[in-house]
Amino acid sequence: MIRSSPSCGPGLLLAAAACLPAASHANGVDPEQLGLHWAWAENAGWIDAQSAEQPGAGLRLIDGVLSGWLWSPSVGWISVSCANTGSCDSTAYGLRLAPDPDASGFLRVMGTAWSANAGWIVAHCAERASCVEVDYGLRVHIETGLVEGHAWAENLGWISVSCGSDASCAEVDFGLQFDPEALLPPEAVFRDGFES
Repeated sequence: MIRSSPSCGPGLLLAAAACLPAASHANGVDPEQLGLHWAWAENAGWIDAQSAEQPGAGLRLIDGVLSGWLWSPSVGWISVSCANTGSCDSTAYGLRLAPDPDASGFLRVMGTAWSANAGWIVAHCAERASCVEVDYGLRVHIETGLVEGHAWAENLGWISVSCGSDASCAEVDFGLQFDPEALLPPEAVFRDGFES
């Protein structure tokens, strides 16, 4: 399937503007502004990790913990932390980095994200003890900050964070990159208790 290039018009963003946090300069996504802030969901289309049209939108990575919002024109806002929605007391969720025991030089993305319109998004099969049935997950290359692999959402299907993950780079070039300077060394992440 040939996909069109990502786009997210400002008109689509206005509906959720009131619930967004203040802008942060420490988001650490797409550090060289190469357009590496896109993911693709097979049943929902493009997901933007750095929506420039809306203050406060986008991912931030601080001390091995992700915060902020993703934007999908199909499903709306996706929260990567219960702190965004003030629900941590009743429903704790979020994404964090952990050492990857299966791949030297990589960090795993662990945890879950939430969309009011699409449900739970699972970053790694270990979160659901389903790796024996289907081995999937997201991981970050420590030196480059490039993210690879797939997340899973029951209502969205597979979510790819790199055209290299699904061999579609000849059709459309996309990906997600964190600023390597925002990544903690694996031993620091492990020391702080974010174990897989």
